Amino acid sequence: MFDYSVLTGSQTDTKVTLQMVQIHLDLSAFHRWASSRNLMSWGTFDEGYALHCLLTESFGEWAPRPFRLMIPRHKALSYGVLYGYSRVGADVLAKAARAYADPLQYDMLDLNDLKCKPMPKQWMTGNRLGFEVLLRPTIRSARGTSTPGAERDAYLQEIESSRGNNNARNRSEVYADWLHAQFHRYGGATIEKVELRSFQRVRVIRRLHSRPIEGPNAVMHGILTITDERAFNSLLARGIGRHRAYGYGMLLLRPADTTLVL
Repeated sequence: MFDYSVLTGSQTDTKVTLQMVQIHLDLSAFHRWASSRNLMSWGTFDEGYALHCLLTESFGEWAPRPFRLMIPRHKALSYGVLYGYSRVGADVLAKAARAYADPLQYDMLDLNDLKCKPMPKQWMTGNRLGFEVLLRPTIRSARGTSTPGAERDAYLQEIESSRGNNNARNRSEVYADWLHAQFHRYGGATIEKVELRSFQRVRVIRRLHSRPIEGPNAVMHGILTITDERAFNSLLARGIGRHRAYGYGMLLLRPADTTLVL
């Protein structure tokens, strides 16, 4: 395994507060690079998979994760902004990219404008925060089914299991319940309220040349209450749900009484 201490100077230098990273990404250059690498499978281009490849190849062990790419609504703009959480600061990320990124990768990431900010080391228990998160709310098929371990849209699973039941819940309710369960599983915070902001079905790639997987993209926003400061830091660093290395699960925070505008 590569010794990353050659980038950081020492192993102890990497033990820093969780950092929030911001990287401007040249979208035109990004898509040219992805095309040159033929990052498609069965005619499907998955932006999250391509970003996973880009970040891993450019930053190695220090690739921001979880992350989320924000695309400007104005179509004339040719850049996006990638946010992520990292265990190291901007200097280490820039050193890693100089060592590993190919020239096109290095150019499209605009490392001269790479920014990091330290997240709080301590959170006040009982503090309320607004949040937004892009999720893939799926559940795995149980053993003994025709496709054990396969992912299934949590809402479609709800419909199938509640056939003939007039009290079936809507998509927003099912996804909210799924998110509550995620918070309960990992701790650190509870959800005070949550809403489904947007939804679409997309096909994603998790291995080149394999058949794409169709499933839900759901943006949820709401208000959470911190219940354990250490567990909450771990929750931020880990992210929510699965597919966190592909652009899902990053908790974006805001004051509880404001709306996150992205």
